[in-house]
Order: sequence, then structure tokens, then C-alpha cells
Amino acid sequence: MGLPGRFAAWGDAVAARLAGHAASEVTYATGPSVTDLFGYEAMPSTLGEIARVLIAQRGRHVVFGARQPDGRLCDMLAAGGTRFVIVLDDPRSAAADLLTETGADAKLVVRAIANCCPAMLRCRALPGALVITAERAAADPAGSVAAIAEHFAIAVGPREIGAIARQLARPGPGRKGREASLQPHPPAVRKMIDGALLGYHHQFSEGRLQEITWTRDLFLTPDAGQTPNQPISLAGGSRAVVYGPYIQLPAGSWAAEAVFGFSPEAVGTTIQVDVFAGAQLACATVQPEAPGIYSAGLNFSLGEPGEKGVEIRFLVGRDNAAGQLALGHVVLRPSAMRHAGDAGLQESDFTRVLAI
Repeated sequence: MGLPGRFAAWGDAVAARLAGHAASEVTYATGPSVTDLFGYEAMPSTLGEIARVLIAQRGRHVVFGARQPDGRLCDMLAAGGTRFVIVLDDPRSAAADLLTETGADAKLVVRAIANCCPAMLRCRALPGALVITAERAAADPAGSVAAIAEHFAIAVGPREIGAIARQLARPGPGRKGREASLQPHPPAVRKMIDGALLGYHHQFSEGRLQEITWTRDLFLTPDAGQTPNQPISLAGGSRAVVYGPYIQLPAGSWAAEAVFGFSPEAVGTTIQVDVFAGAQLACATVQPEAPGIYSAGLNFSLGEPGEKGVEIRFLVGRDNAAGQLALGHVVLRPSAMRHAGDAGLQESDFTRVLAI
């Protein structure tokens, strides 16, 4: 298992080489596909994908690289005490790799990596997991290969382990490589990557999940010609004027804070801000008495991951709504975290929220 990127590909290659040492024929596959990861539909079943590979395979051994393992796979691994390996990179490095490899819209790349992170957190806690970090593999490639071989009980000597470590590409770009690969991208893209993924990096490296920020670039509007990077008209009837980003979060209790602004014409208009994941989990009503920047707090709890992830919606419930809404961001914190709150919410110019 691993986040889509060069380090996961390194882990796949190591496993395939070790399996090839034990048998001459090895079938290798990964899933979900990049197309599925970039989509907004529910992911295909990981067990279903593995089953298809097993049915079609010709070799004695199968290596499957899971990029977003689902709950059913985790339950099966836990029930059987099955051994598996997680190669764990900084999610921001994985995003940099995927941006470089695919040239896709940064929003799709960040969503794909962010959706994979909760699955890695759940699986790494299982007793059969061996976690190899990118830092460990870069510092000691041969030792990391040896650890994987030992975990899978594959008898291979030091010479063969050294050959595998030398022949495979250096695992992961490292911090300088990540920064260099992200440098050509606009500041808003780098901000989106850090906001959505830096918290998981702290969880992976330090064991504590930090706050997650979904910047406006991750959200959607019903008008294909409009983006959340500009003021959005509230006129036009009852509907969700902003929604998304359809990203999975780890199970537990969460506190979300949405920051947004209203134009002078929107004074008196009522909107609802809610959290939706298969059902409405939390809701707040906001009716501005003056133009400016506002925030809405939403507390909610998540169990098993939903099919499409978590959605934050800004809903207009009246046909005669007027004015404009500008989205700042949505900050999500595990409920145990304290925070001081956003500063400057007294600002009367609602468009300044677009600078957050």
C-alpha cells in the first residue's frame, strides 16, 4: 500500500522483485486507477480489483499495490492477521509526483492524495502492517528491502538484497525535490497542497493529526463558467451555490469552520452551511446584518468512510435571494484540538475573504 507517487512505485517494484526471487512468474497490478482516483464517483472495491487480478493471473505470485484500500480489505487483513507493507511518503511529495506525471488539474491531484490518506491511517494500525517511510528507505535502501523480505518471509541473501536496492530508482524525491517540483506551480496550488495534506504529514511522522484546510480551489459551483475564486451570485433560486470537495476524513469527531463573506446586497439573505456525507451531519444558518466576513462553526462525527467523501455545502433556500457570497476556506480540526479562531472577521469588505 502507498500513496500514488514515486515512492509507492518503488515499494511495488521491491515487492515484485522479491516475489520474483521466490517464483519465476509474477503478476503485478495496482488500483484504483488514476482515472478512478481523479473522479468524483465511489471507488471500485479493492477486493474486487484484487479478485480480477487473481482470476486473470498466470504467475504463481501476485503483487498488488493498493493506493486507496477500502474498509473491506482492511477488515479482511485484520481478521486474518495478514502481513502487508505500507510505504509511506509525505503526502505533499506524492502530490508533486502525481502533478508531474499526469499534468492533471491540481484540484484533482490534491483530492486524490487526500482521499488516500485516511485509508493509510486505518491500515497502518493493523497488526500485520510493516511501515516503511520514505526517509527510512532513502537513508537505508538495502535495510528497507531486507525488512520487506523478512516481513513476507522471503528467503533472500544480502547480495541479492543489495542488488535490488542498487538497481531500483532512488525512492522518493525528498524535501528539496518536492519543493523544486512544486516551485513552477502558482502560490494558490502550493497553498492548496499544504492546506489539505500537511496535517497528514504530521500524523504520519509525529503521530498527531494537525488541522486540515480546504482552500476555495477545491470547491465547485453549479455554473461551469464560474469558480469559487470570485464572488458568487446568490440570486437564481434555491440551490447549493458552492459545494464540495468530496474528500474522505478519518473517523472521529470534527470541528469545521467555514469562512466566507457577503456583499452589501446580500444583507438579510439567509443561507445554510452544512456538512453532508450520505446524510446531513451538521448545519448552521447565517443571515448577515451587515456586509463583511463571517464564519460558521460545524461540529460533526464520522464513522466509516462514505462513498463520495465529505461535502461542505452553501445553500440558498429562497428564490428572492440577492447579492454575492465570497468563499475563504474551510478549516477542519479533530475535536480535541484547540484553536484561537480566525482573525479579522470584522472586516467590512467581503471580497477580502478571497485573500485568505
